[in-house]
Amino acid sequence: MRPHWRKKETRGTSGGREAIVEGVIQHKGTFAFMLSEKEGVGDIFIRGRGLDLAMDGDRVQARVRPEASGRLAGEIIAVVKRARTSMVGILKRVKNTWALFPEKGSAPPALVTGFNGKITPIEGAFAVLEVKHWPEPGSGASGIVTEILGDPGDVRARIDSILRARGITEKFPPEVVAQAESFGARLDPAQWQERENLIDLPICTIDGADAKDFDDAVSLEDLGGGMLRLGVHIADVGHYVKTGTALDREAYARATSVYLPDRVVPMLPPALSDNLCSLVPRQERLTMSVFMDINSTGKVVKRRMAETVIRSWRRFTYEEIQILLDGGKVPDVHKSVGEAVERMSLLTDVLYKRRVARGALDFNLPEYRVNADPHGRPMGISLRPRLKSHRLIEEFMLLANEAVATELYAAKRPFLHRRHDSPDPLKLRALSAALGELGLTAGHIEGGNAPKGLQDVLRQAEGHPLANLINSLMVRSMRQAVYSPTSEGHFGIATRFYSHFTSPIRRYPDLMTHRAIKALLAGKKENHDALPLEKAGVHCSERERAASDAEHKSVDIMRAELMKELVGSIMDGAVTTIIDSGAFVMLGDTGAEGLLRVNGLKPGTKIKVMIAGVDTAEGKIDLSLEGNPPAEGQQPRQPQGNRPRQPRGGQPSPRQRPPLNFERVARKLGGRKAGGRNKAKGKNKGKGRGR
Repeated sequence: MRPHWRKKETRGTSGGREAIVEGVIQHKGTFAFMLSEKEGVGDIFIRGRGLDLAMDGDRVQARVRPEASGRLAGEIIAVVKRARTSMVGILKRVKNTWALFPEKGSAPPALVTGFNGKITPIEGAFAVLEVKHWPEPGSGASGIVTEILGDPGDVRARIDSILRARGITEKFPPEVVAQAESFGARLDPAQWQERENLIDLPICTIDGADAKDFDDAVSLEDLGGGMLRLGVHIADVGHYVKTGTALDREAYARATSVYLPDRVVPMLPPALSDNLCSLVPRQERLTMSVFMDINSTGKVVKRRMAETVIRSWRRFTYEEIQILLDGGKVPDVHKSVGEAVERMSLLTDVLYKRRVARGALDFNLPEYRVNADPHGRPMGISLRPRLKSHRLIEEFMLLANEAVATELYAAKRPFLHRRHDSPDPLKLRALSAALGELGLTAGHIEGGNAPKGLQDVLRQAEGHPLANLINSLMVRSMRQAVYSPTSEGHFGIATRFYSHFTSPIRRYPDLMTHRAIKALLAGKKENHDALPLEKAGVHCSERERAASDAEHKSVDIMRAELMKELVGSIMDGAVTTIIDSGAFVMLGDTGAEGLLRVNGLKPGTKIKVMIAGVDTAEGKIDLSLEGNPPAEGQQPRQPQGNRPRQPRGGQPSPRQRPPLNFERVARKLGGRKAGGRNKAKGKNKGKGRGR
């Protein structure tokens, strides 16, 4: 939130003016960030004893002042609203009572005052505590244990704890399941009589091979004279999920689906997400469609939205579409569908070039997939290939989101924008310095045309031996995209108007956009939703961050579980991030990062490191320099619930093992050296959560 300076100014220790600021915090243990909710204002660094009063996601008040570096920093003085009613941690016996030690290591423990039902306390287990008394100055939190999740050494229990700690629940309330199932399993023709009938239009879906639901479909018609009509058809979730119902309240509370390596936590019950709102082949489905007439230069000259009914002609995987784009043959493809795919390939090239020409950024990061068995145990890691078919569907979804936002704005309709502000100048300055140390020309990214400067750096990174690191540094310097009732545009996509429309099965803001469209088509003048847009934007942004954090954390844990077998091995690495206690190092081509407690390094430095220890419960990897013992004060992490492995007769100790080349480690983890893109996970590859 934009700082509001008090009329009566006070002076901080740095001589700057102080202000009382309110916002949501992202807890990091020994520090936190108050996340910006206003355009042009950066996140605020939070530290101090007040951190003991608040938990991740809480809305707090903080006393804030500018530091000499220009960064805003502050201390928490009060908690305005709690993010959730429970906390997760390790259950431990303390003298004659029990205490719960939170996931964030530095947070104070909570006193356990009781156990629900027949729960038997287990020393060292993950547990969920329903908070009855929140921490105050002089007293900590306390409450009742409601669930024992299991041993920290168990991967599934660890991921369960990640979900619970972020307020993510898997089970739906019975009344929500019943309401979803009340619509039946099939559509009746009477349900689409008032809709535009597109059943005879060649429409197909394009998704990952492991996709379980399909909420978007595409069509492309040749209008002649160089004109094409692109149709993007999205499951009409709003037909079933009505404002104010139990189904709607649950969807809003979740706000997003969560995609983990071993499972999916959906926003909507399976009766909708896996059936009526899934655009399966050869079955009628209710949809919301946007049609875009596009000329030969890629300009959209006409847009139209409609409530429709479709029948998908075929379900394609990305690999099948790629075969067609490469001139190969795929079985069971109708001639008209095949011709449409050919046109889609040409249109994709035109749209991409047009988007880049206006300043859009196209980061190139590898995306790793963790393969898990039915019990949730990691089996290996593979690097997803980046195919043109991914870009095809991504370009079409981006264009549809932009088209809908443009039409709603022109009609002066309230809706949630997908807002992505320009980067913080301080972060661009730091990025410029870091890129310069890597030998790149980057001073111009701080100028008045930052997008063009950043595009130039991306071109310099092509073929660079540290290309992944360069892209990673650039992504980390960007602001997070958020949902907001107002917007000055989307920096990354370089467009004035942008919303989320294409995934209402898995994102609540898309459902709100659908409702705005329905109100516009019906000629209604009242607000399209009972929810205040600003409140909904803050809530959905927070739940998106929680889901993304859970996804990344679960991948870290599974990767660490695989890498614990490599403790003592030597690997090639490159420094990615410098912190007070040392540096994070990317380990070869594995996608893993470890902490090296050595100071004086610079981003991009190539070094050989030893895996000193792995904490599978936290998903953390400790490193030391090749041939050196851990730094002073550094203790190799051992997986909780696992004893250190002892050398057997004749086997060399870990520090005596020969160096391990990262190609071998990549094979151990199941990786491949290939191009990739870190834009989406699982079935949504190419469509992107974060756009």
